[in-house]
Amino acid sequence: MASHLTEAVGRLTQPLVAVLGPLAVCALVFAGLAWLAKGPRALADARAAAGETKINAAMVAVDALAVGPLLAIGMAAVVGGLTTYGLQLDTARLWAWLGRWPTVAVAVVLGDFFGYWRHRAQHSRWLWPAHAVHHSDTRLTWFSLERMHPIDRAGSLLDMVLLSALGLPVWALAANALVRHYYGYFVHADLPWTLGKAGWVINSPVMHRWHHARDVEGSGHNFATVFSVWDRAFGTYYQPGPCAVPLGVREDMGDGALGQYAHPLKVWARALLRPRRVELSS
Repeated sequence: MASHLTEAVGRLTQPLVAVLGPLAVCALVFAGLAWLAKGPRALADARAAAGETKINAAMVAVDALAVGPLLAIGMAAVVGGLTTYGLQLDTARLWAWLGRWPTVAVAVVLGDFFGYWRHRAQHSRWLWPAHAVHHSDTRLTWFSLERMHPIDRAGSLLDMVLLSALGLPVWALAANALVRHYYGYFVHADLPWTLGKAGWVINSPVMHRWHHARDVEGSGHNFATVFSVWDRAFGTYYQPGPCAVPLGVREDMGDGALGQYAHPLKVWARALLRPRRVELSS
């Protein structure tokens, strides 16, 4: 009986264990980068972010144990549906002709282009309540990337669906996801780097920090993950200098991870019920 229970617990926690390894490596890497950039002040900043980090860690656990597996099943069903119903372009010969690395480059560039427009949509009126969860971290660190509502996370899979519809191979989709995910850690990191001339092409931590600024013009800009050229091309680039303004959102997000999960549901419920209340009162 005990052995069966142990085996069951092991299977349930296996996704979480698989996530913890890469996160531990990232923690060491970004701790080293923070020390190089800020010296001893990096320790004080890490302590100040401890409260926000606990919320992010709780959401990572929920994602690994429940949200991630469900989204993986849903994504597989959607991609399978594209193939079954003939909604996927037959471009296999093109990718074979291009070769592995050029195909990966195309996947990342197109994925970031799709992600730019999807991210702009997430800042629209009806999608913002879920996306506000990601923006609610007032102590932006690399780990802030993990603060994401399940509904918002599901919406972010649109990039992969569009790439799959273009007939890109599964390994290119996986490469796109890895590159943009780990670069997402980098641009969320608390690092005072603009990347100099390279910033004309790729996103930097300072550029993305302005995206998370509260109550300033820059919070409605800088939507790309990897390539700053999309924001430059479509008029949403904003980087006036180092970002030292308050971060976060105006909304009251509630307490802890539970407050984060409940926030968009409360906002949407109020929006849907308000017209009916007016009708009943009249």
